[in-house]
Amino acid sequence: MPKNYYKEIFAVRNGNVKTIKKTMVANACALLVAGPMAAHAQEAATASASGDTSAPSTVIVTGQRAALKSARDLKQDANQIVDSIQATDIGKLPDVSTVESLQRVAGVQIQRRYGEGGTDYDHRTEPAITIRGITQVRNLIDGRDFFTANGGRAPDLEGLPSELMAGVDVYKNAASNLIEGGVGGVVNIRTRLPFDSKEDINVITLKSNYYDRIRKYSPSGSGLLSRQFKTDFGRMGFLVNATASKTYYRQDAVLQQQQHCLTATAGKCATDAAQPPSAAKVAAYNSMPNKGSLSELYVPTSFEMYEDSGERKRQGLALAYQWQVNSDVLLTAQNLYSNYTFIRRGEYIYGDDKNNDPHAAAGSTWTWAPDGSATSGTLSPQIFSSSRFDQDVRNRTNLSAVNVKWRISDRLKSKTDFAYERANYDADRNGDSIKLYDNENRSVANIPNLNLAFDVRGRIPTFSIVDPANPGNPYAYFGNPKNWYYEWLANAVDRHKLKMSALSQDFDYDLGDHFFTKLHVGIRAADTKVLLRGNWNNTGVCNDTGTNPSWGACPLIPVAQHPDLAYAGPASNFMQPGIGWPVAVFPEYANPNSSVLDRTVATYAQLFAGKPNTYTFDTSFRPGDINEQHEKTRSFFFTGDFGTSVFGYDLDGTAGMRVVKTDQTSIGYVQDSTGSRAATLNNSYRNFLPSLNTRLHLNEDVQVRFGYSKTMTRPNFTDMAAHVQLNPNIPSQYDANGRPTGSSGNPYLKPMTATSYDLTLEDYWGTSNTAFLGLFKKDIDGYLAGGTEPMNFGGVIYDIGTSINLGKGSVKGIEAGFTQFFDFLPDPFKGFGIQANYTYVDSKVELKPGTLIPLPKLSKNSYNLIGLYEKGPLQARLAYNWRSSYLDQINGSGVFGANQYAAPYSSLDASVSYQINKIFTLSADAVNLRNSMYHTYVERPSSGLLWQLNDRRYSVSLKASF
Repeated sequence: MPKNYYKEIFAVRNGNVKTIKKTMVANACALLVAGPMAAHAQEAATASASGDTSAPSTVIVTGQRAALKSARDLKQDANQIVDSIQATDIGKLPDVSTVESLQRVAGVQIQRRYGEGGTDYDHRTEPAITIRGITQVRNLIDGRDFFTANGGRAPDLEGLPSELMAGVDVYKNAASNLIEGGVGGVVNIRTRLPFDSKEDINVITLKSNYYDRIRKYSPSGSGLLSRQFKTDFGRMGFLVNATASKTYYRQDAVLQQQQHCLTATAGKCATDAAQPPSAAKVAAYNSMPNKGSLSELYVPTSFEMYEDSGERKRQGLALAYQWQVNSDVLLTAQNLYSNYTFIRRGEYIYGDDKNNDPHAAAGSTWTWAPDGSATSGTLSPQIFSSSRFDQDVRNRTNLSAVNVKWRISDRLKSKTDFAYERANYDADRNGDSIKLYDNENRSVANIPNLNLAFDVRGRIPTFSIVDPANPGNPYAYFGNPKNWYYEWLANAVDRHKLKMSALSQDFDYDLGDHFFTKLHVGIRAADTKVLLRGNWNNTGVCNDTGTNPSWGACPLIPVAQHPDLAYAGPASNFMQPGIGWPVAVFPEYANPNSSVLDRTVATYAQLFAGKPNTYTFDTSFRPGDINEQHEKTRSFFFTGDFGTSVFGYDLDGTAGMRVVKTDQTSIGYVQDSTGSRAATLNNSYRNFLPSLNTRLHLNEDVQVRFGYSKTMTRPNFTDMAAHVQLNPNIPSQYDANGRPTGSSGNPYLKPMTATSYDLTLEDYWGTSNTAFLGLFKKDIDGYLAGGTEPMNFGGVIYDIGTSINLGKGSVKGIEAGFTQFFDFLPDPFKGFGIQANYTYVDSKVELKPGTLIPLPKLSKNSYNLIGLYEKGPLQARLAYNWRSSYLDQINGSGVFGANQYAAPYSSLDASVSYQINKIFTLSADAVNLRNSMYHTYVERPSSGLLWQLNDRRYSVSLKASF
């Protein structure tokens, strides 16, 4: 860098941009490098020294090369570590949502759910993305807080249409001016504003999508209208951006039930050498053929197959108004509305072994992996059930904001921002199950004598029903409705609400040509109110009273008595190719076109009309189902931009501190043997969050960055819910501490904190080329783990089983990236380019004393490889994403507390577009071209758990710009 670099920057502040050598981005640099850091200090939606979230949008981009250049310039000129995706880049990627666009950023990994990048655990509090393996990511829109009323901290990003976005910025080492809350990092989503462009904009896009597994088409469309005009009162502009889409999905899966370890030898299968295995386990081991010398066998109890299908509906509306009152005052008003609906219909067939340990069918042939895991065989005898699991999730958010920027003097600037959000999260889930009983007197235990043959040696596992009594037609008995009876009926309802308001006031002051060139200070006050309401009903149990007399005299209800409440399978192309549904009977709901809640209640009423000893299907919220929380945060920050010369090299950066106080109130209920009573629990804490980001310019193209910061993330609202269940205060039931016990959420949780270090080397050359190599490390404290917390109720100290801040961990790794267009090649190869990045992350977290495990949802290795082509009116992109195996769940559901892992996963997507003329552009996209298999296993790769396939998605769109 030239020694007079900072004098040139000061010249930019005074309006002289001729001295800037990079004339192609002079206007952008004036904002990105020299503008006020506090212009969006509280929202912190910028990657530039200005802190102005609108700054990136001032660079008008056309085509994927220009979009990559704009993102590159943003990264190069930022005074902290940031990666960006520009609007045309999102549009050019074959991505239906913001989540899927983010997977292209180095260090970002996403979760996939029902064929798209989306929130895990059925759209609850688990986030859809991780940054460097950490799920606690802060999400902002235009620099402002943004929540979903699902009880978590991370909004449901999959519900946000990407058509509303101008760009996305990912901050990996947060500066003090950023809103606190992102241990992993901060993702800021930028929407469009009228003054982003000097011209009026009219864009209409129509798209048709096709999904090969469910074999359906769906439409989508979006429109953008932007106008600006001069008046006697100043320049004004307004923008309307609307979108509506409907997408389908089908997810086919085979699930292997938990493997049992069988042995006849003491000391094997984790048994005590002095205590031989049980006679039942020895008998099960001896029943297994072809085992050779294997002394430990891992055999599944049964298998499950299911098909989840449904649709997603996204509706979005972004409104913006800007008024440039004069050269000193700019007013901006925005409103963002999002309405997301997720509909699921699940059809399941699952078996179980009649015995505690699985047995081999007589005369069957088995194969084994070297570690003793069964890879094919026939289980006997098996019990079968058939179920429906339906789900409706409706997620609505509305965020309104007003922002006023005022240049008080040449050196002093002010920004005032107010935001208000309302959100609703409604979720209905149900379950309806029927069971195969013996109606032909095959067994005195009322269990049909059926077997199950399986083979998991291929890419797609197979299994089939075997009927020893009718081997020529094994599904004659299985598919006969008269052999099926209703087993249970269940329903769950969530009705959550959230209100958030935030007011911030920032100032930035130009200090002139000194070591510290600019000072930024700001205050922010935010109030968030959350209402969580959820219940669960499982009252319609109708099992065989002969085997379950404690469940009451609830007589068996044959499916044949209600033919309208059942239907026959199968799906025609299940796990295509080569496997289909067994011919089976599935339960149907009464009034199937009504809501999930209404159809469940109607089904229960029909099944039990006039029958004795039935239950009340209560869908209301009881006191213990309700929790209210009120969170107040008050924060203050100051940062200083600095610049100097070190051994002839220019050094600049920013340093600061953020101080935040959090007050939380949780209002719930205490339940004990005497009934329930209201309880109000309070918590308060302060956090001091320093930061330092420096940049050393080795020359005009090469720079070295160092970043340090301390960040925090507050617990999910669901984790702090005060739902207290107290056990009897009886000395004989006290714990080892001599106190009575109970269980609850934990309103006294503290935030998770992290100290982050970053060191990167960056090189920028040509018009859009870049390469970078980075090292990073995070030390984390306060992971949630199970434990006990002493709490006072009615003057008595109880040891409450709950989540506590226990775990510590560390994350360290390497990031590298490279982008280049091969302009040095002759035509027609001159239009080719490549974009690649790689991330390695090593993590350890101590959730139990002395036990270190990797972070869940984190792959050690991941990379993106994207081939680009742009020549004249033709643009094309082929994008490949790969991630290595990772820990999916700790103590996974349904696997007896064992850890659950995901196998390596890759996806290949493609897009191509052709600009027909100045108005029309035709595009085609394809997603999941390789028909990738999502596969999980338990502890060992040979112990397969889940094999899952989703749709390939194809789309064609026509865009008109005029």
